[in-house]
Amino acid sequence: MANLTTNLNYLQPTSYKITIDRENYPNLEYFAQSITHPGMILNPVEMPFRQIAGVPFAGSSLTFNELSITLILDENLTAYNEMYEWLRRALAVPEVKSLRRNFVKKTVPTYSDIMISILSSHNNKTKQISYKECVPTTLGDIQFESTATGTEFITFTVAFRFSYFDLV
Repeated sequence: MANLTTNLNYLQPTSYKITIDRENYPNLEYFAQSITHPGMILNPVEMPFRQIAGVPFAGSSLTFNELSITLILDENLTAYNEMYEWLRRALAVPEVKSLRRNFVKKTVPTYSDIMISILSSHNNKTKQISYKECVPTTLGDIQFESTATGTEFITFTVAFRFSYFDLV
């Protein structure tokens, strides 16, 4: 029988911290504004049974949705450029990889782990989610708008695929 939690404090949406390879992607951590933890699907196996369309049984593989992070855009497009370069390095096309050698002075990994630290109401780590072998798959739109009022900051979204995640 499962035990009821003794911690009755609710998790606040601002209680997180993102950590990634600071040497190669320092701006992803600094400018991150929101993170969407991906859902997952256990693909069922359908077994036909008499006149029922199918009885689902637990499948043998999990499918993860994408990890999505929204970042504020700085005036020099620094975080956007980091993600753009990372996405270009992830290309599997040989011609692009050979062109890349002329521009990149050091070898930067294509895959990187991303860690989300969940914080308590006192800003202490309570849990961590470690996404393994992340690679960017989507670099979102940037919308420039001349009719914006007040202090609104431009954001963009980057989505990642990953091998799996661990709750630490």
